[in-house]
Amino acid sequence: MAMADPGNPVARFDFRRGALRGSHLALYSASLVHRGGAEIDVIAIGGVAAVRVAYERDERKLAWGVFLAVLALAVFAVSGLLVGLAGSAAADIASRMRTDVPPAGQGIVGTLHATFLFLQALAEGFPVAAAALMAWAIALLAFGFFGTTTLALTVAAGERTYTVPGRDTRLFDFAELVANALTNARR
Repeated sequence: MAMADPGNPVARFDFRRGALRGSHLALYSASLVHRGGAEIDVIAIGGVAAVRVAYERDERKLAWGVFLAVLALAVFAVSGLLVGLAGSAAADIASRMRTDVPPAGQGIVGTLHATFLFLQALAEGFPVAAAALMAWAIALLAFGFFGTTTLALTVAAGERTYTVPGRDTRLFDFAELVANALTNARR
């Protein structure tokens, strides 16, 4: 099938990162073509009602990153307290177990001692969990701060969006060319 607008494109935008990596947008005098992999999307310039391009940070990832960072700090702070409390309780129970001449109730006391030792061992692993949470928080904060640049075309059937990670001024320039083509097509 022949393309609707043969010839050289007025402008071209190659997606180098993100979900659309490897595809490209080509602006012709009467159409905009998105080509990638096994897919081609042709939009007539006359059918485009509006063009919008925006750089936005991902506030949801930023919020989750802050939450996880606070949680990591709390887990780290609680770990030292819990290790101290569980360790001293286990030591106290162990000393009473040694001094009791008749070992009455050793089963319950032994179980309580083992429980405090388990809590102490668990709390000693909290700093590792806190470090993992902090690493996750830093990654979410970085990706949220990095954001995306999105080109949105409003057409009769809805909206088509093309997104690249980070701030991409090339997509802003391309959107300006599309807007100029849209303006020229309406004259």
